[in-house]
Amino acid sequence: MNFTQRVLTRVCGVLSVLMLVVLVTSSAARAGEFSFHPSVAVSEDYSDNVYETRDNRRSDFISRFMPGLALKYNAPLWDWDLAYNFDYRLYARNSRNDDSTHNLAAKGHINIIDELFFLDLSDTYKRVSLDVSRDYTQESLYANQTDSNTFVASPYFVFHPGTRTTIKTGYRYSNVWYRDPAAIDKREHSGFLNASYAYSSKLTFNADYLYTRQDSINPYNRNTPSAGARYEYADKCFVFGNGGYTWIDYRDSPDFNSPYWNAGITHAFDTFTLTASAGVQYPEDPLTGLTRETNYVIALNKPLDRGSIGLSVSYSDYKGENVDRPKRYGIGFTGKYALTEKLGSSLTANVDRYDYRDPSGNTRRIYITPGLTYSLPWETNLSLSYSFIDYHSVSRYADNYEVSRVVLEVRKTF
Repeated sequence: MNFTQRVLTRVCGVLSVLMLVVLVTSSAARAGEFSFHPSVAVSEDYSDNVYETRDNRRSDFISRFMPGLALKYNAPLWDWDLAYNFDYRLYARNSRNDDSTHNLAAKGHINIIDELFFLDLSDTYKRVSLDVSRDYTQESLYANQTDSNTFVASPYFVFHPGTRTTIKTGYRYSNVWYRDPAAIDKREHSGFLNASYAYSSKLTFNADYLYTRQDSINPYNRNTPSAGARYEYADKCFVFGNGGYTWIDYRDSPDFNSPYWNAGITHAFDTFTLTASAGVQYPEDPLTGLTRETNYVIALNKPLDRGSIGLSVSYSDYKGENVDRPKRYGIGFTGKYALTEKLGSSLTANVDRYDYRDPSGNTRRIYITPGLTYSLPWETNLSLSYSFIDYHSVSRYADNYEVSRVVLEVRKTF
């Protein structure tokens, strides 16, 4: 089968799925609020270092075809929210075989017994970074990444023993799958209890308990109680804090115990907003069973008449099982500005430093992405962006390379 036939086969398959969705949901739309918006995008992506390496640099043009849809359906018994697009990539200079992936974000909320018993469903399919401390999806279409699917099902009860008290309890099943064989698939069964008490319109207390059993690699039982509060001391100004402890009982490894907490403040000044937060969390890590992240972030955001600007300073420390994770220090800038009614501009810039433990050393990373977006008639957008990524390290040979990317895209929403 030649290239044209392969493309037509895949496109026809995707269009068939879209048509099936339209047919199935057209009758349901009469019984509730329904919206359905297909879209299609075509882009040309040029990279001067498609492998993102110091040696064996190779440039390539990547053509992408991305049909998709956005669907919402709200009815008395259930709500559905779905966004999907198929992403097909063709490498003109054959630096990589034809590639494709899916991007799916689907949520469902079912009211089984009115105001008492509910069921939440969600499924997310996307390409994720293999390194939890670096988001490689910002820099490349495939390097250091893998396709991932996360499915969650959670039946639960909600009780209101008092006008100010809400209790939520139930069960949650999650299944995380990765295409890369080096990544670790995970299955978790959890029972949870959440209680909240609104002392006043500005002050709320909460208490939580979570029990989790993981039966994938290095199985464990985990208990996590916590408690906290949120206080709104002025309009758009609030503080919050939450703390607890995590006990993890491994089946084949020594037990692990650690405090869990997060706290922060948001204060709106006359011309800008200050946000500061800190905490300990456990993000999903494809390469290890459990990773603990300690992070501190201070951010300033200022609205403009025709846009906004933001500045942030952050620190993160990652500790995973049998995987070297660095400490990360970062400074970031974001900006958006409407040059005209139809022409918008944006800029993202980050400087990060990664400090490694084994082997010791550090890496400096610079990431700059300016962009333009122009609104055409008939809900069509034309965008142009440029990305420059620069890695430098004295002690880590592989962390010395540069990448420049240019992306031109046309997107039409129906």
